[in-house]
Amino acid sequence: MGIISFLETLGIKTILFIAGVGGGLANLMNESKLTYWQKFITVLVGGFSANYLTPIVGGVMNLKDDTLYGIAFLVGFGGLKSIEILFNRFINTKKEDENNKEF
Repeated sequence: MGIISFLETLGIKTILFIAGVGGGLANLMNESKLTYWQKFITVLVGGFSANYLTPIVGGVMNLKDDTLYGIAFLVGFGGLKSIEILFNRFINTKKEDENNKEF
C-alpha cells in the first residue's frame, strides 16, 4: 500500500489537502507574529479544512471537480475563518429556523 492509498483510507484526498496546504501557506504571508508551531498548525488546518469542507461546498454549490481545486485553495487560505463561516451559515440558520417555528 502506497502513501496516497493509505491517506485515502483515512479520508484524505491528497489533491484537496495539498491545495488547502497551499492556501494555508499563502495565508502565512499575512501572519508574521505567529510562532513556528502556530504557523505549522495554520498550514495543517488549511489542509484539513480544505480536505473535509471542499466536498461540502462543492455539493451545495453543484460545482464540477476541476473547480473544487480552486475552492480547496480558498478554503485552505481561509482556514478557521472558512469553518466559522460554514458553521454560521448551516448551524445558526438551522437554529434560527427552529426558533422561528416556536412563535
